[in-house]
Amino acid sequence: MRDRGIGPWIEHRARTAPDRVAMVFGDQRWTYAEMAARITRLANVLRGLGVAPGDRIGWLGPNHPAFLETLFATAKLGAALAPVNHRLDAAGVGRILEDSAPRVVVAHASTVPGDLPPATTALVVVGGKDAAIDYEHVLAGASDAPLDEAVAPDDLCMLPYTSGTTSGPKGVMLTHANVTWNVVNVLSGADFRAGDVTLAVTPFFRTGGTGVNVLPTMFLGGTVVIPEDPDPGALLDLMERHEVTVGFGNPDILEGLTRTARWKDADLTHLRFIITGGAPVPERLIRACLERNVLLLQGYGLSEAAPVALLLDSESALTKGGSAGKPPLLMSTRIVRPDGNECEVGETGELLVAGPNVMRGYWNRPEATERALDADGWLHTGDAARADDDGYISIVDRLGDRFTARGVVVYPGDVERLLLGHPAVADAGVTGIEVGGETVGAAFVVLTAPDAAAPEELLAHWQSSLRPHQLPEVLHIVPSLPRSSVGKLLRHELAALVGDEPHASAGTPLGT
Repeated sequence: MRDRGIGPWIEHRARTAPDRVAMVFGDQRWTYAEMAARITRLANVLRGLGVAPGDRIGWLGPNHPAFLETLFATAKLGAALAPVNHRLDAAGVGRILEDSAPRVVVAHASTVPGDLPPATTALVVVGGKDAAIDYEHVLAGASDAPLDEAVAPDDLCMLPYTSGTTSGPKGVMLTHANVTWNVVNVLSGADFRAGDVTLAVTPFFRTGGTGVNVLPTMFLGGTVVIPEDPDPGALLDLMERHEVTVGFGNPDILEGLTRTARWKDADLTHLRFIITGGAPVPERLIRACLERNVLLLQGYGLSEAAPVALLLDSESALTKGGSAGKPPLLMSTRIVRPDGNECEVGETGELLVAGPNVMRGYWNRPEATERALDADGWLHTGDAARADDDGYISIVDRLGDRFTARGVVVYPGDVERLLLGHPAVADAGVTGIEVGGETVGAAFVVLTAPDAAAPEELLAHWQSSLRPHQLPEVLHIVPSLPRSSVGKLLRHELAALVGDEPHASAGTPLGT
């Protein structure tokens, strides 16, 4: 077989289970046989537009079946799919398109870019009836001749871009082997089954949007339901209607589900587990899922690992709640001090990961690649972590977000998890700010209701669980916190929530 990438996955299911439903979108359904045929026709369309092995194809738009078809069609050609965050402003989109230099861009009609880079020779529009190249129109008239392109496991498959919250977005070079071994890792740690139905809630332009639940489900021949409406009530409707068995979403999304009036009565009898990650998981959320007999599996991933690096096994979901779990089958981890020596149990250090799902490097960024990947193949994640006596790893924070207060290093993530222990706190963010020439901790808190708790009440509760150096000295009650598309707190944007006023007067000083 010449194609040893992910291209043949759907064709295999088309042969073994042709009538099984592969994708659902609104009232539309595609079986694996229908999806395989559409992928072949799309690959012929893209080849006709000049796409050759090694080229990039850009994707721009919300979650849509066309994304998955484009991914597999691109893979069959030996090209790489470069998804772009359509929520960026025009300049941000333009920078990523310029960097990835796609031969063809496939864009949803709602997010067609204003300008295309010089390397782009064609724009295919999904849902754009007036477009020069309309996706469905060209697909209907395309050849269904089989393709015989040689694709190797180490060929580039996807080029997603990091969120760029700590630096500019970087293209992550994921090979066919990276994507495949990530799926194997997920299946080794979570109870996916051949007849599973999953809901594709997380954006496809993030590796988690496909790598955590979508591709593992399709690898086994299951069904992917793609929501048209992200409203929590609409998501619960889909979960009931399609008898969803496996879920995935960041804590923000799951909080939205559990806080709806329908959560307590929704039919979740088919839902075996939900995987979550990307942000601290409040104990309240864990309890809300347990009350509905829904197993919540926490994990940890990053684009550079395609993305899963840690996953909590179902047997330990109750006893190790709050942990991101252990490395799956083909992953190795280390937690190290700044000098490179291993940390002791319970000691905080940088998490390093290695495995066949770890990226080849950053696109056009050799210096950044050298900083991230050492000579022995260890990926330096930049995340602080600690392990317990049983080897379960908890993600503490980004190393760059720590600060020193009262002469002691503070990891904001540790503080935030304790702040969220108060029942009136819906969300919390902590960062270090300058007050009177000294760095102090500032807490930005979202309450469950405007009058849910007074600052004095919050302080009294926090004093019982926080160490003196961890206790925030300034409190801001805010309506919401800035988060990325995958729910990660954007700490560098916290100060902007209170404008240009001096922090000590803009917030409530807390007596410590």
